[in-house]
Parts: sequence; structure tokens; C-alpha cells
Amino acid sequence: MRFRSSALVGLLAVVAAGGASAAPAPAAYHATIVWTAYGVPHITAANYSGLGYGAGYAAAKDNICDFADRMLTVTAERARYLGPGDKNANVVSDLYHQRLIQTGRLEELLNADPKSRERPSADARALIRGYVAGVNRYVRDTGLDKLPAACRNAAWIKPYSEKDFWRIALAGQAPTQMAGVAGASPPGGPEPIGAAPIDGPSNIPQGQGSNAYAIGREATKTGHGVLLGNPHYPWDGINRFTRLHLMIPGKLNIVGAGLENSPLVGIGHNQWVAWSHTVSTARRFGYFELALDPKDPTAYLYEGMSVPMSKMSVTVQVKTAHGLVPVSRTYYATRYGPMVKTSQLPWTKAVGYALRDAPTNLRGTDQYIAMWQARSVRQLAVTLGRYQAATFNTTAVDAGGEAFFGDVGSLPYVTDVKAAACATSPTAKVAWQRERLPILDGSKADCDWDSDPKAATPGVFPPSALPQIFRGDFTENSNDSYWLSNPNQPLVGFGRIFGDEATARSLRTRLGLKMIADRVAGTDGLGAPKFDLKSLEGVVLDDRNLGGEMTRDDLVSLCRKEAAGAHPELAKACLALAGWDLHVNLDSRGAQVFRLFAANGGLKFKTAFNPRDPVNTPNTLDTADPDVLKALVDAMKTLDALHIPADAALGDVQSEPRGDKPIPIHGGPGPEGVFNVITPAKPGDGGWRKIVHGSSWIMAVEFTDHGPVSQGVLTYSQSTDPASPHFADQTELYSRKGWDDLRFTPAAVKAGAVSKIELSEKIATR
Repeated sequence: MRFRSSALVGLLAVVAAGGASAAPAPAAYHATIVWTAYGVPHITAANYSGLGYGAGYAAAKDNICDFADRMLTVTAERARYLGPGDKNANVVSDLYHQRLIQTGRLEELLNADPKSRERPSADARALIRGYVAGVNRYVRDTGLDKLPAACRNAAWIKPYSEKDFWRIALAGQAPTQMAGVAGASPPGGPEPIGAAPIDGPSNIPQGQGSNAYAIGREATKTGHGVLLGNPHYPWDGINRFTRLHLMIPGKLNIVGAGLENSPLVGIGHNQWVAWSHTVSTARRFGYFELALDPKDPTAYLYEGMSVPMSKMSVTVQVKTAHGLVPVSRTYYATRYGPMVKTSQLPWTKAVGYALRDAPTNLRGTDQYIAMWQARSVRQLAVTLGRYQAATFNTTAVDAGGEAFFGDVGSLPYVTDVKAAACATSPTAKVAWQRERLPILDGSKADCDWDSDPKAATPGVFPPSALPQIFRGDFTENSNDSYWLSNPNQPLVGFGRIFGDEATARSLRTRLGLKMIADRVAGTDGLGAPKFDLKSLEGVVLDDRNLGGEMTRDDLVSLCRKEAAGAHPELAKACLALAGWDLHVNLDSRGAQVFRLFAANGGLKFKTAFNPRDPVNTPNTLDTADPDVLKALVDAMKTLDALHIPADAALGDVQSEPRGDKPIPIHGGPGPEGVFNVITPAKPGDGGWRKIVHGSSWIMAVEFTDHGPVSQGVLTYSQSTDPASPHFADQTELYSRKGWDDLRFTPAAVKAGAVSKIELSEKIATR
């Protein structure tokens, strides 16, 4: 089926409503979209299907090529249309997703008991059905030949169904062990496809992180809550954020941002509550080590009996110069989950490994719909516990000034006692001690994950057992564990699978806590003590560098000593560091010297970590450690080789390309002690010319007597289309440390309107 004229509106709407056991559809979709500055869509509708319809249309307008590309992934058609890909990555992806399709898990969930939390509600189905219809409407109205160059007239752009979208939800943003599952085969079976990379045991996402502040009544100027949301996600790819405002008059008003390819505001606020998310240290999956039947490596021993693995034949089509070529594999699964094969978890004649996820399934959409209704952080916490669909920490504050932090998701119910009894092989012991990753004995029933009837799904901890805290002053997280969310009340006594306790925090976490203390005391130069919206914005974009604050003077002393002796080539470094303002602003000079010094391992401290003073230790540069001098010498060698002046302004050597225009970017890498994380690609001649990840959606919210006031900036801008006027505008706004009003009220939206469209679509009956 191809997109054709608008005469097919009704027929295409039926396609969009497809999928198993669809909830009753409305007679029509209707939505109003108002775009304000920077291409931000504000969608008003009478129901969830209309909201989804407007959200889908707006999303396609900005990023249709990204949406279509994601659909290629979850429908297992990347190799069919795009060829095998680099190192056969498309083939690996298709095999993984086709196996998932053939399990029938999606249909099982969509047809689950209506009383089950696993089955999407009627509102969730309506929202998603409308979203896909809105995407289809945009493509139909625009025409394939008028789409952005990246997907113009592409054969892989086609009408999408509601069921297609739910495949995105089921697969997740970053599938666990995709290459390990796709490449799994028994001894004597085929080797992994081509040279596709094989995941290690942890498969922990790299390049993702976040900061979040929930400032409570005791630390704000008005006694209301203040929130900072500051995820550090990739600037390209499926984990990009997009701005969104959803309104059902008299029922719903939620504004913020969510991940591309979704109608969900994932980080945002309503009238009463604001929240953000940060990457969690908890492990959300594990493995089972299987003793295999000596007679058959596709059978495993369980309670003394040989149990055959189930098997599934999977075939995908691969585009080649000679046409489509089928590639087939047979996959095996156990009571725990699919078999996996990696360089560290082999499948031999004696032993193999099965992967088990703590699934969120399709619960995320209903979780967010419920979160949007919360009127306090207490209600928000209950909602998180009901669905346990968050795959990250949540930090929130309400209008009454109560702050919350919790890692309330689906976490494998593996206690330290169980790990001691069941993670007993050398491989399992190393994984548990080094990575807190459970690899349990799969031959014993007693070694399966525990369950609790109060949990959202079998095999995970109940909500009451998860780390969470309510405070009147603040909660904070910058990707370390839950332990020091508030130094005045450390969270302790949780198992290793959740994270570590009483261990050194990152420099970024320490700076985040110091900035709160400095703001509450009013010693940071940003005005009267305590937080409000303006001072919060000043804190997050002040671009302090804690590593530099702690070590720069000692480093300069060492540098001058060595420059006068064995290392005269350090003279330029000494001058640059001495003149550095200890920030990573566009006009900061010398920051690049410290960046490479820190990246080379130069931050060695004399004073060890003290759990009784975790915010201030470790400290004091150990200039006697030879690695410190070596890191500085190597930093200057790199700068000289790349023709990067030691005293250049950061804005002259760090930028993001937008067309033929480089946009100067402030901020820097988190490990050196920068709160406003910006992580560029490896430097080339003249500097760092591409940002890989870092501050992405930055949101500041203050509750007042008259309702919430909020501002934000999407660092990489709303659209991925180079021809769009919103391809670079917010990137430029971020560059100059600007903010955009989120325009929470209908009156504010109306006052800021740049353009408007009314969308309606009748839905044909079968």
C-alpha cells in the first residue's frame, strides 16, 4: 500500500487503527496545533486520540525520516531496504527484532486480561492510535516527493499501524544484548553474522546520563517547589528529545519533552508536579548459567532433569546487488529467556547462558498518562510503583514544596543472599563483584528470581523495597547511586543490584551538591540565598569546573616548576592554566588544557575518600604522582599536534555543525567535574567539531502562587531536517545561554502563536 491523495483518508485511518484487539475507535480525530517560537507544538484536543493525532502530525513534520527509520528497525526490515549495513549491523538488528516479532509477545500483551496492568488501557490505545494516524496524515498531505532529503521518495516510507508503534515500546530504546541474542548459536552452529560487534555481559548504555534537582520548600525563596531537568542524552539518533505540549481542556495540561517517535511527555510538569529522570545504576536484567545436557547442548539441566530448549527459525531478507537474499537462523530459548552468546558468555557443550529482562512491556504509556494527572509527589510515587515501568531514576517536586527521589522501576528480585548462594561459578562471581550483575545457577529452582504479589510483574522487587526518599529541602541525582540523593539523609541498606553505598561520588555529583549548598547560602554570586527560577537557571549554566577549582593552583605550580626545568614545552600550558577562569564558558581560555589533562588520567588525589565527608573528598592534587606530570605533558603534545592553541577561547575550539555554520558550544565532559555536561567527539585539527552527547533537554520549573512558570531549551533543536528553520535555532539559543518560555497556559500559547492548524479526519467503518 502506498501513500496517495487525501481521498484515502478514511481507508488509511482504518490501517492506522490496526492491531490486535484494538479498543473502540472514535468517530473522528480532531486536534488543534499551535506552533510557537522555535517550532514548539502545543496540541489541544478533546480526547487522547485527538492528542495523539496532533502529536503524530507535529512529530512527522519535524522528524519523519527518524520515525520511518525507527519503524524499519522494529519491523525487522533494515537489511531489506538498506542492505546489510556496516559490519552487518542491519542484519543483526533484523534477526533480533524478527525473533521478537515471532514470539507473539506483543499480541499476548495487547490481548491480556483487561484488568491486567500489562494490557494498555483504552486511553493508551487511543493516544497511540491517534499518533500513528497523525504521522500518516502528515506524509499523505506532504507527499513522498516533498519529504526531507534523507527519506524523500524512499520505498520504506509507508502507512503505519498502531501495532507498528507498540513494537517500538516492546523493543525498548536500547534492546538488551541485541548482538548477543542475534548471534547466539550452539556449538557447531553458525558463527555470528559477519563482523557484527558482540556485547559484553553488562551491556550498560554508554554516553548517557543526566542531572536533576528537586528543590523543596526549605530551600526556595517562596516555599514552593523548584525543579531542574537536565538529561545528557545523545545529540543524534533514536534517543533525541523533542518538545511537546498536550492539552485536553478541563482535564489535562502537560508540557515538556519526550523521546522522538513517541507522544509521551517524559520530562515535564503539570499544574502541581514537575519531574525529571536520570540514568540509574541499578541492573535491570541478568543471566542464568545453564549446565547443558552432555548429550545435547540445546537442552539444559533443571532440578536434575534434562529440559529441551524451545527453538524458532527466523528468516530476514537482505538487499544485495543481486536482489534480496534470505538469511536464516535458528534461535533457542529457555524458561528464563533467550540464549545469549558473547565473548565473555560463551555457549559450549558444557555451559550456556540465558538472558532474563525485568520487563516493562507496554506499561510505560499508561504510567505516563497517570503521572500527568498527579497532584503531589506522593501521588507520583504511587503511580511509579503501580506500573514500575520507569527504566531510570525519577526526581520530582510539587507545588507544596515536597521533593522526591526514587529508583522505582522493574529491578530483578535478586538479594545479596541469593547472589551469594547462586552466583557461584568463577564467571558469576566476577560479574557480581565487579559489575553487580547477577549470573545465577539456572539448574536450581531456588536460584530463580524471587517474586512478590505487590510487584507490577513477576520476578521484580515490590515498590516498597526500592530506594526512594521524600524531603523538604532537596533531592538530587547526577547518575551516581541513590546513596547520596541528599547528604543529610543517605539512603542505605539496599542490595548490590541497586547500586553502591558509602563510596566516592563523581566530581559531577559533588559539584551538583556543592552548587545547591552555595545557592542556599547565597555565596555563588547569583543573588539572595535560596532558589527561584532565575537563580536555578544561573546555577545550571554557570559552567563551573570542580576539577579545576580543586586542582588548578597546584597544577600551575607543578607546571611552572617543570617548565623552568625538564619540560620547557609546558610554558604555554602554565600561562593558559593560570589565566583560566575555572569555567567552561565560550570565552573561557585554557579549559582545553585541563580537559586533556583530566582525560589523560591526571586527576590523582592525595586525600582519600572519607564516607563521613563524601562531598569534599577525595581532594588535593597529588603532584608527586608521576602520572600527573605525564598527563599534562601529553595534553600539550595533543594540543600542539592538532593546532589547538592552549589559550584559545573554548567557543573557538568547541562547536556543533549546522549546515556550513559551526555553532560555538559551552560546557564540557562530566568526569573532569563539569555539571553542564557536553561531550564532543574526538578532536580534529583545530578543535572539537561535533557534540556526541550531553545536555539535551534543559528544563527549569518554579511553582508560584499563580501556578507554574517554566523555561527550557532543546540544545540540538527541534528538527533533524537541515532545510527546516528549526534545525539550528535552539542550538544557537543554547550557545548564548538563552531560555524559551514553555508557555504552560492556553493564554500564553495564544500570545506566542507563530502558526496554527486545525486537523480533522473521519474514520471509515469497516
